[in-house]
Amino acid sequence: MSFKTIFTAMTSFDAHQAALAQAAAMTEAQDAHLDVMCLGMDRSRSNYYEVGANAFIVQTALEEAHKKGAKVRKKTDAWLETSKLRWNTTTAVATLADVGRPLSQAARFADLCVVSLPYRDTSGNEENLILEAMMFDAACPTLVMPDVEPVPVPSRIVIGWNESAEALRAIRSAMPLLIAATEVHIAIIDPPEHAADRSDPGGALAVMLSRHGVNCDIQVMSRSGARVSERLQRHVTETDSDMLVMGGYGHSRFREAILGGATREMLEHAKVPVFMAH
Repeated sequence: MSFKTIFTAMTSFDAHQAALAQAAAMTEAQDAHLDVMCLGMDRSRSNYYEVGANAFIVQTALEEAHKKGAKVRKKTDAWLETSKLRWNTTTAVATLADVGRPLSQAARFADLCVVSLPYRDTSGNEENLILEAMMFDAACPTLVMPDVEPVPVPSRIVIGWNESAEALRAIRSAMPLLIAATEVHIAIIDPPEHAADRSDPGGALAVMLSRHGVNCDIQVMSRSGARVSERLQRHVTETDSDMLVMGGYGHSRFREAILGGATREMLEHAKVPVFMAH
């Protein structure tokens, strides 16, 4: 069991270079194939114009988007040509409102998608939309990469376990990485007092993982007044782990965007790659 097709999308070579480097490193480690989509963003059709007044504006913006996509592809090709990977690049043009369509078509048969961390000072709306397209439209496990050095094979992994279907789906999808890791820590924060496994939180998950040969332990913690995301991030630091596995978007995208949530809070402060599935 391994990842044989890894996909990433780029709207800017410089802004997405960390994600590209991570995707390339994992492609080499997994003996996989890397697919890269270079997107030119057409922002003209996010506004409305008087009838007959927008044809020139739209055409000009479309041509500019094609040029941007080609520029990103040229830089990406030059970067990948120095590697020994199996890879290919494509270009596409999309509006912010429709970015999910070309991405979902390209990523739906991938085993893993790698995207840039969306909540950064330099991030734009497209980073959020790319992440959501991977997870919701393509239904693909997604590794969210902050601006850190690539981690081809993580040696220490923290699993954020909250009994949710999303978390279990992320764990099953991340199994190739969990099996290869030397340490896996199942982190459970404030488990419900009336949960089905209240006498042995995380026990059934640990049994499942051990049958796959995963060396894991269970650590039940209290928030101690902190947010779940803060406590989980602290545990990642305390265990010197280099990857976090967790479920993504347990609530609707709208609620996460407007009210926030554990997913967004974790990504806003992520210091290591975060492996997620919805």
